[in-house]
Amino acid sequence: MKMKSNITMKVQQLSNGKFRKQVTYGKKANGKPMRKSIVGDTELEVIIAAEEFKRLNVDVNPSKITVKEAVEAYIDSKRNVIAASTLYGYEVAAKNRLQSIQGYFITDLKVIDIQRAVNIDAERGLGYKSIKSAYDLIRSAASIFEVELPSARKLRFPPKNVKAELPDLDKVLRVIIGSSVELPCLLAVWCGGMRISEVRGLQFGDIYEDDGGRYIRVRRARVCINGHDVIENRNKTELSTRDVPLPDYIYNLISKVSHKNDDDFIINENYGNIKARYDRLLKKHGMKMTFHDLRAQFATTMNGLGVQKEVLEKLGGWANSKVLDAVYIRTPKQRVRDSLKIFDDFMYGVIRDTRTEKTDGAA
Repeated sequence: MKMKSNITMKVQQLSNGKFRKQVTYGKKANGKPMRKSIVGDTELEVIIAAEEFKRLNVDVNPSKITVKEAVEAYIDSKRNVIAASTLYGYEVAAKNRLQSIQGYFITDLKVIDIQRAVNIDAERGLGYKSIKSAYDLIRSAASIFEVELPSARKLRFPPKNVKAELPDLDKVLRVIIGSSVELPCLLAVWCGGMRISEVRGLQFGDIYEDDGGRYIRVRRARVCINGHDVIENRNKTELSTRDVPLPDYIYNLISKVSHKNDDDFIINENYGNIKARYDRLLKKHGMKMTFHDLRAQFATTMNGLGVQKEVLEKLGGWANSKVLDAVYIRTPKQRVRDSLKIFDDFMYGVIRDTRTEKTDGAA
């Protein structure tokens, strides 16, 4: 139940020795105030419960909180502190997935109830990731009310989709180089495996020189939500905020992009347009690979070339079971550049071959 006001009444001691505080949180259709009466054994207990009711917009007694209310409270508690894209994903999941249990009180949920909801969504065609992430959201929401729901291991989800094997990177590069999506694609696959939102968030002022090399700062994301761009002056994770060596080839491509100010975006184009041209280009050459797969190509190729995972994690901003090492080990910029030179040599070799092939073909 959403509140419209935070007007409260004083704590009263009842004849039975307990304490009560009424919270006014809005008005009914007839104009009369909507009040919630909170009762506890001590005055402090009642005051804390009342403040929690106001903050979370729901009754703090778990036995009176529905799944829908718990999830809404959880999402509200995360506003302005998590990425807009993550928040949007939560809202989509809350609105469209596991709907058959939304009216249950969180303390009443049983494995059989959750499994039925999973089965319904699976029958609708939703896959493992969509359903599992929706249940993870519900479990997290219940946890803020100190209710532990059954582990996901007790449920049966649809089987995970087997990821298709990606085409070799050199073949992909031969298609991308010289195309209209060359710059965004190379930023994604060559500069630390950037996400498309990070690529679109890069500004000309993010480029700088230091310690004998040229770098680009990854400091923000430009996310497309419901067809509109949302600029987030933060990255998806703390480790995603990073400085990545900028190869001369990409710097030269960027130098050809006209701009007026340092805060102009390097890739100032709608996400949908980039994706459409990228998809058409790969389809034309018989390839199927998402733009985000370029990030995977970066990691796979770097690993295959023998680059240390410590350096790879720093470049790509990944967090995994080795988070401790990734956070606390200080990797010198010179070491990063030396390791990346192996990848640079690979990339320049493909570029030279591709340019030669296209020139010979034109002749």
